[in-house]
Order: sequence, then C-alpha cells, then structure tokens
Amino acid sequence: MRKKGYSLQEISDHLNIAKSTASLWLTDIVLNNNANKRIRERKILGCLHAAKTKIDKRKKQYQGYLLWAKRNLKKMSLNKEYCQLMSSLLYWAEGGKFMDNHLEFTNSDPKMIETFLKLLRKGFDIDETKFRLNIHIHEYHNDIKQKMFWSNITKISLSQVNKSYLKPHSGKRTRENYPGCVRICYYSADIARRVKALYQSLIDYV
Repeated sequence: MRKKGYSLQEISDHLNIAKSTASLWLTDIVLNNNANKRIRERKILGCLHAAKTKIDKRKKQYQGYLLWAKRNLKKMSLNKEYCQLMSSLLYWAEGGKFMDNHLEFTNSDPKMIETFLKLLRKGFDIDETKFRLNIHIHEYHNDIKQKMFWSNITKISLSQVNKSYLKPHSGKRTRENYPGCVRICYYSADIARRVKALYQSLIDYV
C-alpha cells in the first residue's frame, strides 16, 4: 500500500493500527514517482477538504449570529427618536462634517445608502424635493443605467439627479459589478444641524 502511494493515515485506518506504528513499520520504504504523485494529490485534496469544512463551519456559525441579531432587533422599537439616532450615527461615520446648512452622505454600498435614507425618512419630516443625487462613475459605466440604478435604490426622482462626474480611469482594471459612488445631498439647515447635534451629544449619554 505504501509503495502504491497510500498515506500513513490511510494505511493505519485500513489496518486498524496507530499511525505512529505504520510510520515505524514503513520507515525504510522508498517511494517511486507515481507513489509520491498520489501522496501529493491526496495532500492537496485533504487541504481543500479541510478548507471547505472550515468555510462551512464558519457559515453555520454566522447563521447563528444572524438569528441572534434578529432576535435582538425585534426587541427594539424603531420609533422616530430611535431612527433619528441611528441615522445620525451613520452620518457621523460616512457623512460630510464640514458644512451645517445641508447633509452630504457619500458611499458606494447600496445597502448602506438605502439604510441611511430609510432611517432618515422615518426619523425626520423630510421634504423629498430637497434631495439631490451626485453620481461618480468611471468611463466604462453606462451613465443612464447607473442613474436609474441609484434612483431606484434611493427612491429619489431622476429629475433630481445631477450630471454624473466621470472619475479618471487608467484602463488597467475594471471593477466588476461596481455601481459607482453616490453623494446624497439634502438641503435643509434645520435637519443638518439636528443630525450633527445628535451625534455630537451622544458621547455624554454612553
């Protein structure tokens, strides 16, 4: 079996002996090219199997985390004040900090954009006509397609989408499924100052 390229583990399993015993018995066996090739291939398959096992285990664990998160979220009340706080925290992380007469929220993650706008709309009395979208795309993007994409994600009318900004592109790399980056502007000094006041005051209550 060893001369045919069977591993020590395979031999010990087949003969129902300890792997150390198999190793002791087979110390002097010289392996030919075919045997070495089989052993290498088995090692590669073993590594792949171990990696897949780890990935499957991690996925299963994450499903448990998702259930935990959903149970906790169900206990929370998404009232107006809570949505105001959550939207202000997202803005603290990703929003513009150097103006107080309007909001600017920039990101390329559609889920981030969608979540921020849902919280903002639920938390504050929003005038939809005060929104503007500014899209940053590369030359390989389809301008109309990306405008429609972000308009659908944000629920902001195409008539409120400004002219797209084309980022310089070296041509060396194309990011597949990259939707471009969008900057949402909401022109209300009152809302902007409330959002800023919330995240700046939060530290005193934590």
